[in-house]
Amino acid sequence: MMNSTKYKSVLMVLVVVLLVACSSEETPVGLTVRDGQFYKDGQPVRAIGINYFSAFFRKLGMEGGEPNLEDRSYREGFETLRRYEIPFIRFCAGGFFPNEWTSYQNDKEAYFKAFDQLVADAEELDLGLIPSFFWFYSTVPDLVGEPLDQWGNPQSKTHAFMRQYTAEVVSRYRDSPAIWGWEFGNEYLHEADLPQPEFGRGWVVPEFGTPTERTERDKMYRKNIWVAYQAFVDTIREIDPSRPIFSGDVMPRPSSFHNWKDATWEVDSREEWSLIFLKDNEAMSALSTHLYYYSTEDELQDAGFSGYGPEEQVSFMMEIAQGAGKPLFIGEFGPAPKEKTLNEERRQFEILLDLMVLHEVPLSTLWNFDFEHENQVHFNITESNHRTYMLGALQEANRKIRKHMGLEK
Repeated sequence: MMNSTKYKSVLMVLVVVLLVACSSEETPVGLTVRDGQFYKDGQPVRAIGINYFSAFFRKLGMEGGEPNLEDRSYREGFETLRRYEIPFIRFCAGGFFPNEWTSYQNDKEAYFKAFDQLVADAEELDLGLIPSFFWFYSTVPDLVGEPLDQWGNPQSKTHAFMRQYTAEVVSRYRDSPAIWGWEFGNEYLHEADLPQPEFGRGWVVPEFGTPTERTERDKMYRKNIWVAYQAFVDTIREIDPSRPIFSGDVMPRPSSFHNWKDATWEVDSREEWSLIFLKDNEAMSALSTHLYYYSTEDELQDAGFSGYGPEEQVSFMMEIAQGAGKPLFIGEFGPAPKEKTLNEERRQFEILLDLMVLHEVPLSTLWNFDFEHENQVHFNITESNHRTYMLGALQEANRKIRKHMGLEK
């Protein structure tokens, strides 16, 4: 017969085990979404991060270069970002072009060892990660030898590759406190439903692994992208029930509803624009968008609701997000991608950063840290170039947010 002392000891152990189990269930690792808001460690969170596109990508042999999975040069960047109290990054979690996936295809063990190191470094430095899996919209179909319309076919090789890689990454890192959420790709909808038949078919760059030509079956349509988004979400939810899942997409164009509905450039009403924005993110945990500075006086407004400038647009998207009960994630923001003076660049940056704080945007990420490329001359931010002030501005903005939320005195 068990004596009372031993009974009490066993009972106390059981209570502790139950409390730990309950605590684990109540505060899952990474971010969660509840009542239209992001939570981390059981507390509401708002934060401004930065895109570090090449943190992992630099290992993979950019544009036909030799892969170097041992490259840890991103580590210095991680340390820099943490000195500026930047809480998380969004990064490319695979190749951009098909030939940048050779490391994964040829030696998965070495590939994931390199990925493991990046995640471990982020954990050590308490840096959050939002990996974006399939950055460029034509790459997965190109890898498996299918046209782009197979994004809309769940039985395709395109979907099989997407599900396999997604399951491998999510299964491997679902217990990491560094992972804040999961993202499908980057700006797929920017090329979708364009009325001109020759547009939105994917690039032709055979030296980087693309086909030598594109056909009408390569034209991108929302109806196919939405199928892929749902399959991505379903794959993740079998493994990770709680972290937010993002599309990684852009703001709809001023005519996106009519591009989709009747293949015209008729300008959308507020209701139509809102509807297509919600449909684009229907499968997701949040409303994803990108915002680069523009003026209503520009010759062409290529994104957002017609006639709205950046402030009206952010306010409108926040209104839609709150009505849908989903948080807004501005996955990229920054100055306009065209020639301008340094003073004008700074003015545009400060306007957008102020909007993130003023409108209490739940999550946003500045574009882009430490990526020297000919297409990135308008954006590249380092601690040693003329845009270093942007890092300090993010630090101050995050402090202001934390103070407003009662998390910092």
